[in-house]
Amino acid sequence: MDILYLQNKYLTNIVVENLIHSMEIVKFEPNSQIMKNDITSLKDIQFLVDQFYDAVQKDPFLGPIFNARLAGRWEMHHRKLYRFWHTVLLRRPDYFGDPVPMHFDMNIDQRHFDGWLEIWTRTVDDNFEGMIAERAKFRGKTMSMAFMSKIKKAAAHKQ
Repeated sequence: MDILYLQNKYLTNIVVENLIHSMEIVKFEPNSQIMKNDITSLKDIQFLVDQFYDAVQKDPFLGPIFNARLAGRWEMHHRKLYRFWHTVLLRRPDYFGDPVPMHFDMNIDQRHFDGWLEIWTRTVDDNFEGMIAERAKFRGKTMSMAFMSKIKKAAAHKQ
């Protein structure tokens, strides 16, 4: 049975089941947001990071790599990534360090970064919209390219 929302100047957001009426009716779909908010706080970033890594852990291609590398350390990794993305997206100086070198010995290539970026972009789009959400997608793309470039250079220097 569909749940419908009826809206007019006298009634707002009243849930009505199977209402047929001449007023404007908007179908409500569970698990969808009518309006998404932008990323504005550390709480939003924590939610984004948690949703993203939940999807990564379940991904058949990326999940085994991340799960093997971070087994027993996911919480610590999340805390670090909260600070990292807080610094990158909201320009709050919470993260200091270089995240690239820890990826040098992971035996990852462009396919991994493409998969990472696809999940990142989908997670942002599914949960947020606005200027900072767009920045999150842009920074995800530029970082994946920069990481891959640095990993290639480090591999070339090893040879």
